[in-house]
Amino acid sequence: MNDKIWGHPKGIFLVSGVELWERFSYYGMLGLLVLFLTASSNSGGFQWSTETALKLMGVYTGLVFAAPAVGGWIANRYWGERKCIFYGGVLVTVGHLLLGGPAYFPLIVDYLYGNSISGILLSSGVSYENFFLSSIELIEILPPLTSAADYSWLLLTYHLKLWSFLTGLTLIVLGTGLIKPAVSSIINHFYSEDSKSRQSGFAIFMASIYLGSFSANFIAGTLGEKVGWHAGFSVAAVGMIVGMLAYLFLQKKYLGDIGTEPLNPSRSDHSAGVILTKEDKSRLALVILMGLFTVIYAVAFYQKGGMLNLYTKSQVDREVLGFEIPTTWFLSISTGIFILFAPFLVKTLTRVLPSLDAIKKLALGLAFIALAYGILAAGDFHNGTNKQVPASWIVLNYILFGLGDILVWPAQIAAAAALSPKHLTSFVIGAWYLTIGIGSWLTGYVGALSIDHSYFEVFTLISVTCFVAAAVLILFYPVLIRLAGGASLR
Repeated sequence: MNDKIWGHPKGIFLVSGVELWERFSYYGMLGLLVLFLTASSNSGGFQWSTETALKLMGVYTGLVFAAPAVGGWIANRYWGERKCIFYGGVLVTVGHLLLGGPAYFPLIVDYLYGNSISGILLSSGVSYENFFLSSIELIEILPPLTSAADYSWLLLTYHLKLWSFLTGLTLIVLGTGLIKPAVSSIINHFYSEDSKSRQSGFAIFMASIYLGSFSANFIAGTLGEKVGWHAGFSVAAVGMIVGMLAYLFLQKKYLGDIGTEPLNPSRSDHSAGVILTKEDKSRLALVILMGLFTVIYAVAFYQKGGMLNLYTKSQVDREVLGFEIPTTWFLSISTGIFILFAPFLVKTLTRVLPSLDAIKKLALGLAFIALAYGILAAGDFHNGTNKQVPASWIVLNYILFGLGDILVWPAQIAAAAALSPKHLTSFVIGAWYLTIGIGSWLTGYVGALSIDHSYFEVFTLISVTCFVAAAVLILFYPVLIRLAGGASLR
């Protein structure tokens, strides 16, 4: 029986499928998060301020990408990759079900109370920005009611809506932290240290991420914007269940014994200490240095879920032939570019520019995203403050985002795996995700600059920063490549 597809082991496609559905659930929610948080409570949103919503998104996405550092450590020392994928999948699924809590729990309260009391909250326009709202504060907000018991039930409804949603976000953070480093580490197990197919394998992995993201913005995004916020949040759980069922039934067949045991198990004696050679330390230093530049890229890229999403909703002319294009659909442009052109562009660049390694790809990716923000700044400046920007400007921006992604993410993950000591692969990959976590956390603060400053100023700031970062990488390339110690970065 042929155990390969396109020259790669079938196990890679299995774990990439789990990642596809995990990313479907994550990006389906992320495209709606800020829109939902800032929407009026009359329309089912939480009616948060833009600043608070952007900062929560930054903290949340930061934790999502920081958690794999802990998840990688758990996989290495205690559970192994396979258990981490399973338990992580369960947590993500439950988390997404809880995101629908603001819609489901009021119905339960109405049933127990015997009347449609939750409608009072819906029509009152109350904001869900107060995490510890008291009965006294609620009485001041709502119109007079006939019974103090009514306020108690309303307060219960308020907190169930708010805290079920926040609990769901927390569980997704924990589950993602277990899944992401485990999947990446398993993929790395299929290739030898000097394998030239490693980056292609990780490109398949990244393509699965982008396929999940692409479909999520159309399915979950459309349901959330057109049907109801929580329809979009909840459908993401369905996708995760599908991915986990496939994993449970096929893992033994396609993965064998890979990932069943921790690579560096915890022991009671002192023999569990990690020994790093001089070469190991040099290579890990390169992972850290490239990670610093990845932080800059992540700050720029992940604005698409926050500031750029709000910009598209309010400043971009989205009407085509009388149909208003949902905001979340634009988020799929960069993912579509990745899916369509990743294999072609990677092969072409490898053939035309054989010296284009992970460091140079990172510099080129930063240049692409700098150009994208430069175009947005020019479009915003050209149209002024009183006119909506044509959709073509944001479309071109996201096309450049997609080209940057093709260059940056597969090469960086593959480089982190190639530069890590074999017994620390899960941990190093998990720690590498901290760079995206820090960048994502900073997106909230950088995006919030658009509240007190013009979009033109913020776009220009991001563009210049990315151009400078790309130039620094090229300038210090000889120093960085020496740190690799001969490890393949292509």
